[in-house]
Amino acid sequence: MRSKTLNPETVILIVDDQLTDSRALHELVRDLGEVHMASDGPSALELARQCKPDVVLLDIEMYGMNGFAVCKALKSDPKLCDAAVIFVTSHGQTDNELRALEYGGIDFIQKPLNAPVARAHIKAHITLREEAKKLANHDALTGLPNRSLLQDRTEQALQKAYRSSGRVAMLLLDLDNFKGINDSVGHSLGDDMLKEAALRLSQAARALDTVSRQGGDEFIILLPEVGSFDAVGEFANRLLATIGRPFLLRGSRYNLTASIGISLYPDDSEDAESLYRHADTAMYQAKLDGRNRFRFFSQDIERSARGRHLLEQHMRSALERGVFEVFYQAKVDAREGTVTGMEALVRWRNQDGGLIAPVEFIPLAEETGLIIPIGKYVLLQACKDAQKLTQQGLRIVVSVNISAVQFREESFLPMVADILLETKLPADLLELEITEGVLARDVDNTRVALATLRQLGVRIAIDDFGTGYSSLAYLKRFPVDVLKIDQSFVRDMLVDKSDAAIIEAIVKLGQALGLELVAEGVETREQADALLAYGCQIMQGYLYSRPLPFAQMCERLSAENGKVRLVE
Repeated sequence: MRSKTLNPETVILIVDDQLTDSRALHELVRDLGEVHMASDGPSALELARQCKPDVVLLDIEMYGMNGFAVCKALKSDPKLCDAAVIFVTSHGQTDNELRALEYGGIDFIQKPLNAPVARAHIKAHITLREEAKKLANHDALTGLPNRSLLQDRTEQALQKAYRSSGRVAMLLLDLDNFKGINDSVGHSLGDDMLKEAALRLSQAARALDTVSRQGGDEFIILLPEVGSFDAVGEFANRLLATIGRPFLLRGSRYNLTASIGISLYPDDSEDAESLYRHADTAMYQAKLDGRNRFRFFSQDIERSARGRHLLEQHMRSALERGVFEVFYQAKVDAREGTVTGMEALVRWRNQDGGLIAPVEFIPLAEETGLIIPIGKYVLLQACKDAQKLTQQGLRIVVSVNISAVQFREESFLPMVADILLETKLPADLLELEITEGVLARDVDNTRVALATLRQLGVRIAIDDFGTGYSSLAYLKRFPVDVLKIDQSFVRDMLVDKSDAAIIEAIVKLGQALGLELVAEGVETREQADALLAYGCQIMQGYLYSRPLPFAQMCERLSAENGKVRLVE
């Protein structure tokens, strides 16, 4: 019994002017693919342009145009040159075989045919060709179609939709926080997660859909036939649910979520390029909106994406030109009226001399990795300025905010040590402010990093305390010196009993653990008096000082001789 067809898409062209031989070959390979036959060179080339053969079984001796000429013509045609040409001929001389290989043939089968051997040769070449096509068009890890095959299928879907006034959808799915998981559990287990994700997505899709992996943790699902927006939204929700099921790998459980961006032809995209770009933009919006969700593309998203891209370009340029500045806001002992420290705050001055608010560029800097060089610049400048104050007889602790992206960078700890060495700033005059979210992530490595900083003599402050992962366990397990009460509690403490209660609880907690307390965002005397009554006397806010350039901060400290006059 003969095997089933290897691949229905395999096209075989038999070219032989002897009808008996053609029929014998046809019988030999009819179950190996879609078979076409031609009896002379010109008709063979015409037929080849129509059927695009994968394999050509080609006789040499034919009337008018021999097999060598046909092979040469096939190999010179960009649309046909990839066809595998196997010469099947009674010309068994060595020079003919060599000539066949020189023209681009890959095998040479002699007549009269030894049917089992000839079939085995042809079948082997078809198998090799299919494997090569698979490698060229499929992702090596997951076996899913790759970018090249997706592009081809997208173009076909768009052409069909154009003719039928139909609709095509593209969903770009990106796994949330996969890089962090991959880095922590190892790339081998990360690969298993990607393969499992690929399997789940394929099972959730229809047979006519294309699930593709573009690299990393990004998947694209092409829906060539779409009924309605609601149907696409329901499908996206199914994809989120299937990725949201726990991953049970190597005896452990892992939880993943995904963000999906959706674009549609012809509603918001006119070609394959814009379809992908708009899906990517919508996916990015889903990330910004909190992850584990899907978003459709809209013109508002597009404009926002273009603006962010332009902002990123300007930010890179600002780094290269060194136009970022460091301002300082004083921390004040409200009971004594003295400056106890200052927080370094990055500022970006635009071409018109105005300041761009940090909230407009810091999130993007973290997402693009630009926070690494920006953060290094701020830390270096802050340490230089604090050292200048020590030379003036003022030992003032300078605080520098450290983002989670910076803290996880391998070069972070050596960078801090090198900067302290370079600036000769006493380590106890440097305070690094990190958020509770940093403590909650990768506890063991975080503990080691903080212990290393403590060994250097650097102080650690928890910024925005009470807004994130507040836990007594974190404070007990990590070497922390300062709790900073978030300004969101201070702002409404006089009118909101819950905010006042939270502040009172944080103060008592800090006192019990022997930690220094700093209240942020103090703007009125009434707030300051209430904080003093609770037991928090170190404050920071517009009541005492706005962020100032270093020169102005020096002038103020010198003029007031360490004392602080309230800002009216």
